[in-house]
Amino acid sequence: MSDLGYPVAAPPPAPGPTSEPVRGGGPVIALVVPDLVNPFFAALAEEAAAAATADGASLVVGVTGQQALREARFSDFVASSDAIDGLIYVGIHRRNPRLSRAVAEGLPVVVLDEEIASTSDVDTISVDNYGGAYQAVSYLAQLGHRRIAHIAGPPELSTTSDRLRGYRDAMAHAGLDVDENLVLHGPYTEQFGASTFPYLAQAERTPTAVFVGSDIVAVGMLGAAELHGLRIPEDLSVVGCDGIRVGEWLRPKLTTLQQPVTDLVASALDLVRSRIEAPDRERVDKVYPLQLVIRGSAVAPVG
Repeated sequence: MSDLGYPVAAPPPAPGPTSEPVRGGGPVIALVVPDLVNPFFAALAEEAAAAATADGASLVVGVTGQQALREARFSDFVASSDAIDGLIYVGIHRRNPRLSRAVAEGLPVVVLDEEIASTSDVDTISVDNYGGAYQAVSYLAQLGHRRIAHIAGPPELSTTSDRLRGYRDAMAHAGLDVDENLVLHGPYTEQFGASTFPYLAQAERTPTAVFVGSDIVAVGMLGAAELHGLRIPEDLSVVGCDGIRVGEWLRPKLTTLQQPVTDLVASALDLVRSRIEAPDRERVDKVYPLQLVIRGSAVAPVG
């Protein structure tokens, strides 16, 4: 463990005059994620570890605890390490000046999921959050729901703003008004999901359905619904986003937007390796679609 609290690969010993390099030909790649509590980030790390091993690379994983300072420190650590060749960065804050500086100094970086300001020269991989949200809300409207809430993420994040735009445009296309009291922002945590019901109940007309910007928030809502006298989906239909595996084990099973985790990780590893090999190549931006997976947590409104 480093003094920053991150698991790190031990740097190879300095070669002597006649020694061979200690490590093989595969690169050492760092992956930074906000946490491993959210199953989406855990799935990314698990998939990346397996894919890197299969590709002959080594993977170092850093967990920042959703703290901007730790994101900055990990960026510095990777940039200054002779043992790490490139970085796949999954952040939870829009700004990281130290990451921008590391990129300017030549660190091969791929930004995955959230957009990071002042990193215009890096490769990016994301999903169509706008289109996914539009699809989810349109599905709820097609079921017959007219009062649809949106439980959104932190307002400064690109995923949040894109999903919110998709929600608003889908509501408008369906001829539905947006009740601003039914749009709530908070962290991507179970605790936030569980805390939303008193706020939704304050609206003049309570919702019959909700599009949730993260499955882990939806898990919190499903867990707390009974405490507030609500049945899912009879009283409140719920559609999440991410496609975490635990959603298949909930009762009811969670209808969600599935993230293509395998494709995201494979592209990230390909791009960081190609950036290591060709530092001056053109920037690449990849956007993958989200797939609506229909299960049991969303049905037509009752009555």
